[in-house]
Amino acid sequence: LIPMASPAQDSVRVAIVACVLFLTGFKLPDQKDFQRTESSMSRIYGISDLHTDYDANLAFVENLPERLSDVIIVAGDISDDISRLIETLTILKNKYKEVFFIPGNHELWLNNNDPYPNSLVKLYEIVRHCKHLGVHTEPRKVRGVDGSEVWIVPLYSWYAGPEDDPRNSLYVPGKVSWKEQSLKEMGWSDAFFCKWPSLRRRSSGSGGSLAQLFAEMNSDRINRDYDAPVISFSHFVPRAELMKASCQDELEIAQERSVMGLPDQAWKERDFGARFNFSRVAGSNVLDRQIRKIRSTLHLYGHQHRNRDRIIKRIRYVSHCLGSPREQREGITWGIRSGDGPKLLHGAPVRETEPALPTSPRVEDSFRY
Repeated sequence: LIPMASPAQDSVRVAIVACVLFLTGFKLPDQKDFQRTESSMSRIYGISDLHTDYDANLAFVENLPERLSDVIIVAGDISDDISRLIETLTILKNKYKEVFFIPGNHELWLNNNDPYPNSLVKLYEIVRHCKHLGVHTEPRKVRGVDGSEVWIVPLYSWYAGPEDDPRNSLYVPGKVSWKEQSLKEMGWSDAFFCKWPSLRRRSSGSGGSLAQLFAEMNSDRINRDYDAPVISFSHFVPRAELMKASCQDELEIAQERSVMGLPDQAWKERDFGARFNFSRVAGSNVLDRQIRKIRSTLHLYGHQHRNRDRIIKRIRYVSHCLGSPREQREGITWGIRSGDGPKLLHGAPVRETEPALPTSPRVEDSFRY
């Protein structure tokens, strides 16, 4: 683990980081000089939402088999506690040859013990810790034992809400309008635990939207050419269609429950309800535009705690969340138990995935493509 600094050193470092972020327009470092080192590997695995704040989930990571020639991508939400985040990434580094990571919303929560003035400074510190550990948060090309090459491209992201960025929001109207209920009233934890600096200092391009601010952090990595196929990943959801379960998804949950020895039952994901409408905080359309700009062939994401594997307009979208222990016990995050943990994304034949089936007319009519 990284040695802990004294409180005085922490204060000085935080002040320096805050100044750097301000002067650079909150752009993350090392955006221009991407690693081109080619690492030998045989397979690429993906997973998200490990949430190792749960001891059972940390034990799950500790019990993963060693795959010392392979790569794992973790699409955010390991822990809001930096020490637990470092512990988890260190375990993964000892099990895989290469580890890629992008922070999710939980990593940017500010706890009572955090010395950071806002969530963007904490993001910067997480990237610094990852660099120290040898965990990749920047694009990197890897090589397979068969000689094939692939770029792995992390994309920073945040969700666009109907109140601050309707053009990029994935919002689907529910039983209660967003105008009638704030995020705090909805019980959304980010509204309590994330703290942001004023966005008025940003260029007019961001428009005060966090989704666009995070998209600007990807500027250098999307405005370049890649000389091999691209696998991209983010924490947040890139398309509205991915929020809603298809019949195939519900069959996959039934299969997961069968593998776990749970009783057969009809399973249907909950619709956008009165108290909590996930679409308000799901993701953004600007993320998918960036995915397509770099011509990604596969995009791994997380956040929704509902697993997906679909091809939409020639791009394969995969969500493979570990989720909470309760969700695992109910078989909601399908593919975790039946697939033995992280999902194989590259390095072996992939079965054909069925296209998403039509959703209910009320939700289908509310989508704007």
